[in-house]
Amino acid sequence: MTDNLLSVFYALTTAVGAATFSLIVRRAQNHGSAFTGVVIGLIVNIPWLCLATFILWQDSWWNPKAFLLFALSGLSGPSLGRLFMFRAIHQLGVSRASPMLSMNPLFSAFFAFLFLGERPGPYIWLGTLLVVVGGATLSLKTKKDIEWRRISLLLPIMSVLGFSVSNIFRKLGVDIVPSPILGITITSISGLFFLWFLSLFSSKENKPDLSWGRSWWLYGMSGLINTLAFLSHYAALVYGDLTVVSPLSATAPFFALFMSWLLLRDVERVTVPILIGTVFIVSGGILIVMKLI
Repeated sequence: MTDNLLSVFYALTTAVGAATFSLIVRRAQNHGSAFTGVVIGLIVNIPWLCLATFILWQDSWWNPKAFLLFALSGLSGPSLGRLFMFRAIHQLGVSRASPMLSMNPLFSAFFAFLFLGERPGPYIWLGTLLVVVGGATLSLKTKKDIEWRRISLLLPIMSVLGFSVSNIFRKLGVDIVPSPILGITITSISGLFFLWFLSLFSSKENKPDLSWGRSWWLYGMSGLINTLAFLSHYAALVYGDLTVVSPLSATAPFFALFMSWLLLRDVERVTVPILIGTVFIVSGGILIVMKLI
């Protein structure tokens, strides 16, 4: 299998994992806040990530510069980016928040163009544009919509910005040390440390609640799935450019739309703007795959 096809496989695996993760986060919102969910997800995953890194360790992985880049990725990605993402899913629902989060390719392509020297061709730019237009379509409201506020649309945008900055550091890191497991381990530890530091300045009601309960099962499971998707995303970056991997990973709304229609009918409604927006997003991903194949 060629590197291009491997990058497509891992990027689409990331999309499926992200969609599944979103559904669990939506179900978990009555059992813990977004801050609680992010912290629990990181706590559950860090031990096995450290063990896997220890077992798979290679001497060539020792590179302080790569460690620093992975750590910087953790400050903006698993911490702030994931925190805003959880809140977006809680307030907007999976079927709307997931496609909005897929505007990530626009920011990632722009940053990759500026800082990584990547020069995607016209087909990839067109595919990226379709993904972004699809995301914008989701801001339309209909009378059948479950109540939500347009101000909440800032949440996925802030999440996208955080993850896009994280993607730059992540890509620079794997270019130096092409080890997804090492990258995600350092990124997760860095993200948890930053969230702990942030909690010191949070009010009591906004601090994460780590008392044992159903939140640990739901957020722990979502964290595990998200980490596996994250690991797949790292693997995709090893084999392909960020401007290719990011739009393909952003096809998650296609899977999220079907899953939310099937499993979340009691809390969400799939509307016409959501359908149209998802079609745009998936079309953009297909265009990129066809170009690569």
